[in-house]
Amino acid sequence: MSFLVRKITEKDFDNGFFETLSNLTVVGDIYSNDELKRDVIGKVLGDQNYIIIVAEDLESKKIIGTATLLIEQKFIHNGGKVGHIEDVATRKGFEGRGVGRKIINELIKLAREQGCYKIILDCDAKVAKFYEKLGFAKKGIMMRMDLNAKFGAIYL
Repeated sequence: MSFLVRKITEKDFDNGFFETLSNLTVVGDIYSNDELKRDVIGKVLGDQNYIIIVAEDLESKKIIGTATLLIEQKFIHNGGKVGHIEDVATRKGFEGRGVGRKIINELIKLAREQGCYKIILDCDAKVAKFYEKLGFAKKGIMMRMDLNAKFGAIYL
């Protein structure tokens, strides 16, 4: 199997991107709501601090992996930058073939090029060993508060 890792283009959103992302979590109505899809795509592609990488299967030309790097400008560390890795997903049936590893390595390279002094991410315990093999270390505790009832929030 051969695949190409590259930055996302607008055509990728209709070429398996959402199907790949749905292997990670619920994508929602963006599949069928063209207006919402265009709005979000415009915002994401128009933000230079929002970098989405995809893996394209060279045979089928479908998107089989994706991850996002968000660049945060800080006041601390002399105005340094932090890279946040989000939404790492491999298309169902393509797990264990090096897609995720290649995508994460590309995001690490891009974070260095952007001048980031560190990269952080949150993950499930079941995939922590994958990230540790790539050089990440467990630090601190991740905290979360869900704010949208549509996606499972509990209001007190």
